[in-house]
Amino acid sequence: EKKVAEVKKEEPKFEKVSKKKADKINKTKNKEKNKNTKTDKKKKWIPTAIVAIAVIAIIAVLTVMIVVSSDPKKSLDGLLTNLRSGNFEKAQEYLSGDETELTDTSLDEEAQKLLFEKLSWNIKKVTQEKDKATIVVEIRNKDFQTVVNNYAKRALNAAKEAIGSGNTESISEQDFQQYFLEELKNEEIQTTTNEKTINAVKVDNKWKIVSDDDLVSAILPGLEEAINTLS
Repeated sequence: EKKVAEVKKEEPKFEKVSKKKADKINKTKNKEKNKNTKTDKKKKWIPTAIVAIAVIAIIAVLTVMIVVSSDPKKSLDGLLTNLRSGNFEKAQEYLSGDETELTDTSLDEEAQKLLFEKLSWNIKKVTQEKDKATIVVEIRNKDFQTVVNNYAKRALNAAKEAIGSGNTESISEQDFQQYFLEELKNEEIQTTTNEKTINAVKVDNKWKIVSDDDLVSAILPGLEEAINTLS
């Protein structure tokens, strides 16, 4: 009995913990556990984000390269599309040189839009070499040789009549403009199709269409021939 009493005396004493205190301890442990889990997830997410950003950057570079390589074609498309819709201010952005003016102050807005209302095209080949490019395009528009010839005949006959009647004031500049407008509206004027080579140059990393005789003869077919004939 004496030995049993000594053993019982040496047994460690455990502190009695209340339920409220136990819940508080468990809550603290769970919080630390969740914190460690979030940290692990964050560590795993960071490398994934870096890889994703790198992939996006590579795709962006490749996209820019693709766009740049096809810009001569897109520039010509942009120019012709805006000419057809009558947006000359926007079309101007696709031309090289500030000295080139698409709008003609001698023609009213209606006449200017009628110049290109039947414009259509098919780009067949683009050859690019450094900062220069050539674009082979099949282009269709009104036959301006017929338009100008018809206008010239009407204007000449009207002038002869005015002179013959001795009343030159009976015909004005507005009458001549009206004759040209009516010929632009003339549905009997046929369209003509030609294959032309258009030039393009890169200016400040943007492709611009060169405004030269080749471009004019492409978008206004027969105009040069008609002017030469009148001359």
